[in-house]
Amino acid sequence: MTAPRRGSVRIGPISLFTLIITLCLAVMAVLSVTTAQATYVAAERQALFTSDTYANERAAQEFTAKVDAALASVRAAGGGQTEARAAVERILPAGAKLDETTVRAEFTAESGRTLNVELIIEANATYRITAWKATTLWTDDSAGKTLWSGTASTR
Repeated sequence: MTAPRRGSVRIGPISLFTLIITLCLAVMAVLSVTTAQATYVAAERQALFTSDTYANERAAQEFTAKVDAALASVRAAGGGQTEARAAVERILPAGAKLDETTVRAEFTAESGRTLNVELIIEANATYRITAWKATTLWTDDSAGKTLWSGTASTR
């Protein structure tokens, strides 16, 4: 007598399916780590950029407060525009310029973030802000690749 035949389990398709799933999971893990690292670097750059922006703002606010204090003493003494100009000229930091009645100052951080401030001294020893402009110096540190040339051919 022969023993009844049992069905055999074929391990081939299951092994192949497991291999494909394992490869997909490995690729997804690598992509996740790469994306996390890129996000971290971008966040660090943004934090530095924001920190430099606030540092420039603070320096410009302190500069403007000094100008305001100098002009306040001139107003208290009853001085005019000539005295105001002389008072502002005494407190100007290095790099700031006074042309007639226009005061220009530039505040720059290491990241290339710059804040340009322009004040005009009025006849009654007050001032008016005419420019408060934040800019960034573009520096291309990488070789860079052209992803798109800007031309498109449409049909």
